[in-house]
Amino acid sequence: MNIIAEYTIRTPILPTVLEAVPEMEVRNTALYPDSGDRGKILIWAWGDDFDAFDDALGDHDLVREYDCLAQTGDRRLYAIVHIADLKDGLPYPLLFENNGVVLDATATRDGFDMRVRFPSRESLRRYRAGCKERGIPFRLQTLSEADGAMGDGASGVTDTQREALVCALELGYFDIPRQVTMDEVADELAISTQAVSTRLRRGQQNLVRSL
Repeated sequence: MNIIAEYTIRTPILPTVLEAVPEMEVRNTALYPDSGDRGKILIWAWGDDFDAFDDALGDHDLVREYDCLAQTGDRRLYAIVHIADLKDGLPYPLLFENNGVVLDATATRDGFDMRVRFPSRESLRRYRAGCKERGIPFRLQTLSEADGAMGDGASGVTDTQREALVCALELGYFDIPRQVTMDEVADELAISTQAVSTRLRRGQQNLVRSL
Protein backbone atom coordinates (compact mmCIF):
# COMPACT_ATOMS: atom_id res chain seq x y z
CA MET A 1 0.00 0.00 0.00
CA ASN A 2 1.21 3.51 -0.82
CA ILE A 3 2.34 5.62 2.13
CA ILE A 4 2.94 9.32 2.62
CA ALA A 5 6.00 10.32 4.63
CA GLU A 6 6.61 13.79 6.04
CA TYR A 7 10.21 14.38 6.98
CA THR A 8 13.00 16.94 7.16
CA ILE A 9 16.15 16.39 5.16
CA ARG A 10 19.33 18.41 4.84
CA THR A 11 20.56 19.33 1.36
CA PRO A 12 23.66 21.39 0.58
CA ILE A 13 22.35 24.20 -1.65
CA LEU A 14 19.11 26.00 -0.75
CA PRO A 15 19.32 25.82 3.07
CA THR A 16 22.72 27.53 2.94
CA VAL A 17 21.35 30.10 0.49
CA LEU A 18 18.52 30.85 2.94
CA GLU A 19 21.04 31.30 5.74
CA ALA A 20 22.40 34.21 3.69
CA VAL A 21 18.93 35.53 2.79
CA PRO A 22 16.63 34.42 5.66
CA GLU A 23 13.76 36.69 4.60
CA MET A 24 13.19 34.66 1.42
CA GLU A 25 10.93 31.60 1.17
CA VAL A 26 11.41 28.73 -1.24
CA ARG A 27 9.23 25.86 -2.42
CA ASN A 28 10.55 23.06 -4.58
CA THR A 29 8.26 22.18 -7.49
CA ALA A 30 10.10 19.62 -9.60
CA LEU A 31 13.30 17.61 -9.96
CA TYR A 32 14.74 16.52 -13.27
CA PRO A 33 17.70 14.37 -14.24
CA ASP A 34 20.01 16.30 -16.55
CA SER A 35 22.83 15.55 -18.95
CA GLY A 36 26.40 15.24 -17.73
CA ASP A 37 25.39 13.50 -14.49
CA ARG A 38 23.96 16.74 -13.14
CA GLY A 39 20.49 17.57 -11.91
CA LYS A 40 18.05 20.41 -12.38
CA ILE A 41 15.77 21.77 -9.66
CA LEU A 42 12.77 24.03 -10.29
CA ILE A 43 11.77 26.23 -7.36
CA TRP A 44 9.38 29.05 -6.58
CA ALA A 45 10.91 31.80 -4.44
CA TRP A 46 9.32 34.83 -2.85
CA GLY A 47 10.30 37.52 -0.37
CA ASP A 48 11.72 41.01 -0.15
CA ASP A 49 15.25 40.65 -1.53
CA PHE A 50 15.58 38.91 -4.88
CA ASP A 51 18.87 40.71 -5.60
CA ALA A 52 20.49 39.16 -2.53
CA PHE A 53 18.91 35.79 -3.35
CA ASP A 54 20.36 35.91 -6.89
CA ASP A 55 23.76 36.87 -5.47
CA ALA A 56 23.67 33.96 -3.02
CA LEU A 57 22.86 31.52 -5.84
CA GLY A 58 25.55 32.99 -8.08
CA ASP A 59 28.19 32.79 -5.34
CA HIS A 60 27.33 29.22 -4.30
CA ASP A 61 30.15 26.78 -5.09
CA LEU A 62 27.71 23.94 -5.83
CA VAL A 63 25.51 25.83 -8.31
CA ARG A 64 26.68 25.46 -11.90
CA GLU A 65 24.07 27.82 -13.34
CA TYR A 66 20.64 29.25 -12.59
CA ASP A 67 17.98 31.14 -14.48
CA CYS A 68 14.77 33.00 -13.61
CA LEU A 69 12.17 31.42 -15.88
CA ALA A 70 9.10 33.42 -14.92
CA GLN A 71 7.64 35.89 -12.46
CA THR A 72 4.06 35.87 -11.18
CA GLY A 73 3.19 38.64 -8.76
CA ASP A 74 5.79 38.57 -6.01
CA ARG A 75 7.05 35.08 -6.89
CA ARG A 76 9.77 33.94 -9.26
CA LEU A 77 10.30 30.54 -10.83
CA TYR A 78 13.97 29.49 -10.93
CA ALA A 79 15.79 26.65 -12.65
CA ILE A 80 18.95 25.66 -10.76
CA VAL A 81 21.53 23.24 -12.17
CA HIS A 82 24.05 21.90 -9.66
CA ILE A 83 27.59 20.76 -10.42
CA ALA A 84 28.07 17.17 -11.58
CA ASP A 85 30.16 16.07 -8.57
CA LEU A 86 27.28 16.85 -6.22
CA LYS A 87 24.93 14.13 -7.46
CA ASP A 88 26.25 11.36 -5.18
CA GLY A 89 25.67 13.56 -2.13
CA LEU A 90 22.03 14.42 -2.88
CA PRO A 91 18.84 12.61 -1.85
CA TYR A 92 17.00 13.24 -5.13
CA PRO A 93 18.47 10.34 -7.14
CA LEU A 94 17.38 8.07 -4.30
CA LEU A 95 13.80 9.31 -4.73
CA PHE A 96 13.84 8.34 -8.40
CA GLU A 97 15.36 4.93 -7.58
CA ASN A 98 12.66 4.23 -4.97
CA ASN A 99 9.74 5.72 -6.95
CA GLY A 100 9.11 8.53 -4.49
CA VAL A 101 6.73 11.27 -5.66
CA VAL A 102 7.25 14.72 -4.13
CA LEU A 103 3.94 16.21 -3.00
CA ASP A 104 5.45 19.20 -1.22
CA ALA A 105 8.97 20.43 -0.50
CA THR A 106 9.62 23.66 1.37
CA ALA A 107 13.16 24.88 1.99
CA THR A 108 14.17 26.31 5.36
CA ARG A 109 17.53 27.12 6.92
CA ASP A 110 17.35 23.71 8.64
CA GLY A 111 16.78 21.75 5.45
CA PHE A 112 13.80 20.70 3.35
CA ASP A 113 10.42 19.91 4.87
CA MET A 114 9.30 17.12 2.56
CA ARG A 115 5.97 15.39 1.90
CA VAL A 116 6.54 12.37 -0.34
CA ARG A 117 4.42 9.45 -1.54
CA PHE A 118 6.24 6.09 -1.56
CA PRO A 119 4.83 2.88 -3.06
CA SER A 120 5.56 0.91 0.14
CA ARG A 121 7.22 1.03 3.54
CA GLU A 122 10.08 -0.99 2.09
CA SER A 123 10.78 1.68 -0.53
CA LEU A 124 10.88 4.30 2.24
CA ARG A 125 13.27 2.11 4.25
CA ARG A 126 15.57 1.80 1.22
CA TYR A 127 15.43 5.55 0.65
CA ARG A 128 16.23 6.27 4.30
CA ALA A 129 19.08 3.73 4.30
CA GLY A 130 20.47 5.33 1.16
CA CYS A 131 20.42 8.74 2.84
CA LYS A 132 22.31 7.29 5.80
CA GLU A 133 24.94 5.78 3.50
CA ARG A 134 25.44 9.16 1.83
CA GLY A 135 25.65 11.00 5.16
CA ILE A 136 22.44 12.95 4.46
CA PRO A 137 20.59 13.91 7.68
CA PHE A 138 17.02 12.55 7.68
CA ARG A 139 14.36 13.10 10.37
CA LEU A 140 10.95 11.44 9.96
CA GLN A 141 8.01 13.52 11.21
CA THR A 142 4.84 11.59 10.33
CA LEU A 143 3.87 8.52 8.36
CA SER A 144 0.40 7.81 6.96
CA GLU A 145 -1.36 5.56 4.50
CA ALA A 146 -2.00 7.28 1.18
CA ASP A 147 -5.74 6.64 1.26
CA GLY A 148 -6.19 8.23 4.68
CA ALA A 149 -3.85 9.58 7.35
CA MET A 150 -3.39 7.45 10.44
CA GLY A 151 -3.99 10.39 12.72
CA ASP A 152 -7.52 11.49 11.76
CA GLY A 153 -9.23 9.11 9.38
CA ALA A 154 -11.18 10.69 6.54
CA SER A 155 -9.91 14.24 7.08
CA GLY A 156 -6.34 13.20 6.26
CA VAL A 157 -4.98 15.32 9.14
CA THR A 158 -2.17 13.81 11.19
CA ASP A 159 -2.06 13.97 14.99
CA THR A 160 0.58 16.71 15.05
CA GLN A 161 -1.28 18.77 12.43
CA ARG A 162 -4.54 18.40 14.35
CA GLU A 163 -2.85 19.48 17.59
CA ALA A 164 -1.43 22.60 15.92
CA LEU A 165 -4.73 23.47 14.21
CA VAL A 166 -6.78 23.08 17.39
CA CYS A 167 -4.27 25.05 19.47
CA ALA A 168 -4.17 27.87 16.90
CA LEU A 169 -7.98 27.94 16.77
CA GLU A 170 -8.41 28.02 20.55
CA LEU A 171 -5.81 30.78 20.97
CA GLY A 172 -7.46 32.94 18.31
CA TYR A 173 -4.87 32.67 15.55
CA PHE A 174 -7.62 32.29 12.92
CA ASP A 175 -9.73 35.15 14.32
CA ILE A 176 -10.17 38.39 12.37
CA PRO A 177 -8.24 40.26 13.58
CA ARG A 178 -5.82 37.67 14.94
CA GLN A 179 -5.57 37.45 18.71
CA VAL A 180 -2.14 35.79 18.81
CA THR A 181 0.92 35.47 16.59
CA MET A 182 2.40 32.27 15.21
CA ASP A 183 5.28 32.70 17.67
CA GLU A 184 2.78 32.53 20.54
CA VAL A 185 1.22 29.37 19.11
CA ALA A 186 4.72 27.89 18.88
CA ASP A 187 5.42 28.79 22.50
CA GLU A 188 2.19 27.09 23.59
CA LEU A 189 3.14 23.90 21.71
CA ALA A 190 6.82 24.13 22.74
CA ILE A 191 8.00 23.78 19.13
CA SER A 192 9.63 26.11 16.62
CA THR A 193 7.69 28.73 14.67
CA GLN A 194 8.76 27.00 11.43
CA ALA A 195 7.30 23.71 12.69
CA VAL A 196 3.99 25.43 13.53
CA SER A 197 3.89 27.04 10.09
CA THR A 198 4.51 23.69 8.40
CA ARG A 199 1.90 21.81 10.45
CA LEU A 200 -0.76 24.49 9.96
CA ARG A 201 -0.13 24.71 6.22
CA ARG A 202 -0.11 20.96 5.65
CA GLY A 203 -3.07 20.41 7.96
CA GLN A 204 -5.10 22.95 6.01
CA GLN A 205 -3.98 21.38 2.72
CA ASN A 206 -5.15 17.96 3.93
CA LEU A 207 -8.50 19.38 5.03
CA VAL A 208 -9.06 21.07 1.67
CA ARG A 209 -8.09 17.90 -0.25
CA SER A 210 -10.49 15.81 1.83
CA LEU A 211 -13.32 18.23 1.01
